[in-house]
Amino acid sequence: MATTADEEQQLFAEMFRHLDKIEPWLKRMDPDGPHERPRERSQMRRDDKETHPYQLSQAAWHSLSHAVDHLHCLRTLLKDARMMHMYAPYTLARAALENGSAAVWLLAEDDRAERILRRLRFAALDIRGGEAMKKLVGATGPRSETERLNDIRSIAKRRGVSEVAAVKAPSYAEIVKTAGDTMASGQKVFQICWRMCSAIAHGDFWATLNVVNRTELPGAPAGFAHMKITANVQSLFFVVFFAVEMTAAGWRLYDAQSSPRR
Repeated sequence: MATTADEEQQLFAEMFRHLDKIEPWLKRMDPDGPHERPRERSQMRRDDKETHPYQLSQAAWHSLSHAVDHLHCLRTLLKDARMMHMYAPYTLARAALENGSAAVWLLAEDDRAERILRRLRFAALDIRGGEAMKKLVGATGPRSETERLNDIRSIAKRRGVSEVAAVKAPSYAEIVKTAGDTMASGQKVFQICWRMCSAIAHGDFWATLNVVNRTELPGAPAGFAHMKITANVQSLFFVVFFAVEMTAAGWRLYDAQSSPRR
């Protein structure tokens, strides 16, 4: 059932309240601000040494900065420009959710060996993506894909984790599900949001029909329907809420693991 104008305004106000949580994160990302590093005697500082040169802290920060940047763009579009597109906001929410989930996936595991393994797998994903682009544009680099992946295997061997698993690139389906398992809401809602946003980005009909308001218009031939389609604020609020929640969880884990252990 379509929401009323008053209900939509309330949803927008609540959505902006959640999107405004990015303010302190934006300040932390300021390139002119102080550069944050994990503190001595912190869990993350030890992880960075174990995974060098693929520091865990850098990967987590990178993912969080991407999540925040997309949330900032979404807030600018909705709150400042006051533009509510039917489909594009879901792509921004998807990127925030994927990157927030990546940070949580990297940091949430208590076992150091598993955190090391995930960081190496994340590096393998990046290496394979970069090498595929090099092949596409006909570029060459100083080192081959095999040589770079062998570096991953060497780190894994030194740290006592599976060399085979270390070069098995994760999918974002795995990342979102595993990160969602650590959340109080459970992984199902995060998978629903991610799959819905991904399907919208691909232009899938099933997703389109589930995230818009539809009003049937008269005059269609038998067996057909004329539909007026408008943006659905309620659907967007749902995915934005969980994208912000996952990103916030990533920042909490980053701060906890980069602080000195007592």
